[in-house]
Amino acid sequence: MANGAKGPLILAEMSWLEVRERLPEIGLVLIPVGACEQHGPHAALATDTISADALCREAAARAGNVAVAPAIPWGVSWHHMGFPGTISLRGETLIAVIEDVIASLHAHGFTRFLVVNGHGGNNAAVALAVERVKQRHGIPLVAAIFGYALIAEAARDLMPAAAIGHAGADEVSVVWAVAPALAKPAAHAAPEPTGAQAESAALLRAYGGTLARRYDEVTRNGATGDATFASPELGRQILAAAASRLAEIIGVLVRESRDET
Repeated sequence: MANGAKGPLILAEMSWLEVRERLPEIGLVLIPVGACEQHGPHAALATDTISADALCREAAARAGNVAVAPAIPWGVSWHHMGFPGTISLRGETLIAVIEDVIASLHAHGFTRFLVVNGHGGNNAAVALAVERVKQRHGIPLVAAIFGYALIAEAARDLMPAAAIGHAGADEVSVVWAVAPALAKPAAHAAPEPTGAQAESAALLRAYGGTLARRYDEVTRNGATGDATFASPELGRQILAAAASRLAEIIGVLVRESRDET
């Protein structure tokens, strides 16, 4: 894929004429999916949306010939509803939104899509959405990746394990780097776990299962990672490493999909 020296193609910032002109060269569309949910006492409700969008923009700039769709700013966040400000969609709603976004863009001639999900609570709905789109619309390439996993992977080389997690230093550092006005360093705190059902949850996770719990049952302050390790410098390093890896993955997806046509 070409070098993205001109920067990422941001669909929401282009006119329809510009989209029509550039459409033939766009190999893939990234669709960031986030959430509006609590991230402890020290991070913005939009943390997952900010991170997913920034990751897509940085990866698109590296990959070249990749467009970034507007971020979907809400997700499946029922488990965070014990903390004010959280907005949650039903899984069926998020599935329908993703399908409608992809179907709309496909109608204009785009043929390859990668949903980049920034919130773990969306994973099940996102997986069902891409399978439904493939089944109903027969689009050549529709895929999904858990974008936060790329961020956490990059963070593991830069900070202790205790810093990584929901509202942890990995997420907080990325937001601090790309949206400093939304950083709240004076409030950065360690998590306050309740310890409730911890062994049950670990056993189920080990065998691919899940334990449905509200986050206020898990943590008193809404965090599971320690934000006190956060810094904007670490955020820039995390984002660069995660975006570089995502750009590599995009390259493989596009190359293999072209080989099959």
